[in-house]
Amino acid sequence: LDLEDEHGAFSLKGMHSTLKKFYTENVEDVCVGNESKPPRKPFLLLHHGQSKKFEVIFKPTLAQHLEGKIRVLVGDIYSNKTLIELVGEGHKDEFTLDGLEEDAEERNAKSSLKKDIIDAVRVNHIQFGECPVGKPCHRTFTITNRTSMTIMRFEWEADATFQFSPKVGHLLPGCAKDITVTLKSDVPAVFKRHLVKCKVTKVNVARPRRKVQDWDDRMSIATWKDTTRTDPAASWPEKEKVVETAPEPAYTEEEESIQEAEVYLSAFVAYTQLKLNTIVVQLKNTAPNQTRTATFRMRNRGNVALEYTWVEAPDSETEKRLHSTTLTR
Repeated sequence: LDLEDEHGAFSLKGMHSTLKKFYTENVEDVCVGNESKPPRKPFLLLHHGQSKKFEVIFKPTLAQHLEGKIRVLVGDIYSNKTLIELVGEGHKDEFTLDGLEEDAEERNAKSSLKKDIIDAVRVNHIQFGECPVGKPCHRTFTITNRTSMTIMRFEWEADATFQFSPKVGHLLPGCAKDITVTLKSDVPAVFKRHLVKCKVTKVNVARPRRKVQDWDDRMSIATWKDTTRTDPAASWPEKEKVVETAPEPAYTEEEESIQEAEVYLSAFVAYTQLKLNTIVVQLKNTAPNQTRTATFRMRNRGNVALEYTWVEAPDSETEKRLHSTTLTR
């Protein structure tokens, strides 16, 4: 395997198994077509039916678009059919989304384009997969402030179907925060690369830097307030606990610092469907201390996973037991 990389940002690493190395004296110094010289390293021996995994590592040193190639040299000839193109994008974003998935549709679309420069595929996709109607489904990712001195304010745009928590908040320098996305649909639906944007701005908080505290709309303040009710045994009114959302600290936005982060969401929401033909399970006469079993079949006819739990009826004479919850595809 010959790795062509002008900037040294790509590297190749074998995984799991070890291939046998061997040297040959029949390899010519120049390849057919005068493309390039063969790699100055031992060949790897792959036996009939054997497979091998390799890991390609991308470690850029600058914010730039980089490309490389992996060629397979079989004997003394480069195989034109076995050419792997490497594309990477080094970035220095101040605000990043982490823990998301690669958008397979975007990758396939870009790989099909015939152009001189191939774009790197963004990792900004959340795949919910199959979700039952009426049941909330959750996914989590992380946002990170990569700066060392700047406070950032983020706010996810309103969306009726996908709820982000926290929706609004501040992100202190060098800190990260988990974002939970909840999908709950009361009707069957298909979401394919549904776009949601996040407004990100650099802000200044009117407090000394050491006293600036983290904030988002999940935070609350609990206070005790007097009520109109009085306790006959006491001479003061009763108090009740009141929980309110913590107010957002006062801030000012820096000029021309607004940017947008994009997240694409995909999901398939459908009803669960259960087929169960058996109504009565009749066990044969059983002597004391003897065990008998009976079998019946249930089938998930829907397009999403069916979660079910077995519970013995309240009028059952046997001991009531709640069995573990199971998921049936």
